[in-house]
Amino acid sequence: MTDLAAPPRTAPKDHGPAARMVLAWPGTRAFIAVAALFVISPLIAPGSVGPTAIVSMLPFAALIAIVAIGQTLVIQQGGLDLSIPGAVTLGALIVARFGGDDALGLPAAIVTAVVAVAAFGLASGLVITLFGLPPLVVTIAVNALMIGTVQAVSGGFATQSPDALNQFALSRWGGIPVLVFFALALTLVIHVVLKMTRLGRRFELVGENPRSAANLGVGTRGYTIVAYVLSAALAAAGGILLAGLLRTPTLTAGDDYLLPSIAAVVLGGTALTGGRGSVVGTALGALFLAQLTQLVQTFTQATAVQNIVQALIIGVGIVAQLQLGGTASRIRNLMRRRPMV
Repeated sequence: MTDLAAPPRTAPKDHGPAARMVLAWPGTRAFIAVAALFVISPLIAPGSVGPTAIVSMLPFAALIAIVAIGQTLVIQQGGLDLSIPGAVTLGALIVARFGGDDALGLPAAIVTAVVAVAAFGLASGLVITLFGLPPLVVTIAVNALMIGTVQAVSGGFATQSPDALNQFALSRWGGIPVLVFFALALTLVIHVVLKMTRLGRRFELVGENPRSAANLGVGTRGYTIVAYVLSAALAAAGGILLAGLLRTPTLTAGDDYLLPSIAAVVLGGTALTGGRGSVVGTALGALFLAQLTQLVQTFTQATAVQNIVQALIIGVGIVAQLQLGGTASRIRNLMRRRPMV
């Protein structure tokens, strides 16, 4: 009796590569975190995901996203912008103080705020690239300059923002805060530029490996300078919208946006060592932080607790990035000179 050959077994399909590709997308962790947080929130604090709570949270998520997208561009270049508090505060002050009809008027004040703050970003980028100074030191110094400018211009007193700006910042389209549409449009435009244009691909290459970019004939200094200019300009834009949202912005209004801007970037999957990142992931990270802050506020209004939570997110995010393939030695690039061509 001869044994019949057994039919060949079909090897199971390997879905591993596809799953790894999805998990490799920088925004995947942020999306999972946001989804989990919105599932958990009503279990911890009933009503925290109700229509009223969501609508009140979204404008602040939009502001964090706008500021954090600028921070993302700087971090992609291997830097870190610690001048965010001064940039947000100065942008808010200029539009509030000079936006009235008896001064520059709202359109001119908005342009002045963005250009003036962007000039400080230009100074940061030039000093970092031309003199090779550490980004942390330079941006701290520039932040001090902007805070000094705020004190000099304001005289130590807050100013009420124009009614037109207030009405715009508080308005809704289809029941959704208008600031959300502003942040979404900004996220989409920058994502398309970074991922689908030659300019964006060069920008990411310079951040990931400046020496290779220089060998290909790409001028690295210009991309780094532009990153700091855009970060300052977007922080100013966030400050302008914050002035409208708060009506009377304080002279320390920007202090609440430094940690969130970094935490959103880390949560969004952009490596602190530079290179590829995701502004979509950053926007999701901003949404996570805004909802988390709202959840924390149901238990305590202490700013210290909120800062501790954000700091923990940054710490966990850095550790996760190191475990996923980064090296501690590359983190040190934030504290020393990077080669510029």
